[in-house]
Amino acid sequence: MILEQRPLGLFLFFLSFTLLKPQNTENRILSKIIIEGNNKTKDYILFREIHHPLHELIDSVQIEKDRNRLDNLGIFSDVRWQLLPIEDGSIVLKYIVQESIQKTPPAVFPTYNESKGWSLNALWLFNNFRGRNQILALSGSIGGESTYGLSFKDPWILNDHISFSLDLKKNFYVNRFLDSDVELNSFRIGLGRWFKHKIKTEASFLLESKIFNLESDITRYKYFSTYLNIRYDKRDIFWNPGEGVLLSSSLEYRKGYDFHIFQTLIFNQSLSLYIKLKNIQRKGVVALNGVLEKKFGYKSKFFQDYIGGSNTVRGWRAPDSEIYSSEPFRFGHDYFHTSIEYRYEIIPKYVTASGIESGLGIAFFSDNGFIIRNRASEAILSGYGFGIRVPFPIVGVLRFDYAMGLNSYKVKSNSLHFGIGQKF
Repeated sequence: MILEQRPLGLFLFFLSFTLLKPQNTENRILSKIIIEGNNKTKDYILFREIHHPLHELIDSVQIEKDRNRLDNLGIFSDVRWQLLPIEDGSIVLKYIVQESIQKTPPAVFPTYNESKGWSLNALWLFNNFRGRNQILALSGSIGGESTYGLSFKDPWILNDHISFSLDLKKNFYVNRFLDSDVELNSFRIGLGRWFKHKIKTEASFLLESKIFNLESDITRYKYFSTYLNIRYDKRDIFWNPGEGVLLSSSLEYRKGYDFHIFQTLIFNQSLSLYIKLKNIQRKGVVALNGVLEKKFGYKSKFFQDYIGGSNTVRGWRAPDSEIYSSEPFRFGHDYFHTSIEYRYEIIPKYVTASGIESGLGIAFFSDNGFIIRNRASEAILSGYGFGIRVPFPIVGVLRFDYAMGLNSYKVKSNSLHFGIGQKF
């Protein structure tokens, strides 16, 4: 009896295996693309980022690139995709998006800036304004930095990624290392263009005035500047790259008028490389960066830069007047600094029940840099430390770093840094 049933059982097993096993969707035709979850965002904002052609074979690599482009819009907490077989044998591609916080109510909250201290900020922000991926912000602050201003940005105001931006700002703050009150008035307008989604260009015009009040000696500058930038960008995810390269080159020409007649040309070159480590259970990335800035023409102490702080060499605190006197090798106009980071994702980004993005990453890093005119070896600053990264709506990620600062192979300082966005 058992021997008689065995052929029938084997037949039923192989039949069920054939019917239930997953079919290879790579050899199926994509007949339709649908999107769910964009309650506010206009459909065309999403579809213009999707490049997979209809009525051709499914290409999962292209689908993942399109998913990354949707994520890089910066208006979604989560982006996923599914392939749905239909009766005629073709496939429907469905993207499921979850919109992030789209606007903030008029709010007042404290903020901290390394070089300017604590301020009380008021912000009314519209992210994804009108459902068209535009940003409109009205802002103001009092305290370490007193400001008010308006900014608007549309990354695709015309066809084929032609962008437009506008900024109006009035700013009062204290230059801490010069002990000078500064009044800044600024107007900037910019246009940009993408080419083949890898080459990004930007041109802007800036009209600005600065008044420095230093020990009752008032110095006024009025100038205009033109800014040109070109970037080669192959990063997969902008807010937290897992792989790719970003090469950025910029030129800024400043010309003074009225009180001070001057000309300055500023060249900036930055290269970032991201290498995803294999055979690691979670996302592990080695990230490298180098930045060079060189100024030609007029140079003034009022426009000088410094090495040290959250955006150059961590472990060295932002300078004050005492540091300006005791560590002059940290100040100048031309500089070079490098960073290497190992970034590891402990908790991948997820969306909480309240719709807020969260997660947790850690980083171990080494920074080195110097002011170029200081060629002595003791002028080279180093920083070694670790930090945590927390995904956060609108800004991408919050960054907390602790590092020790070294000079001539000796620990000279230590500092805790706070930043918005990755260092690079």
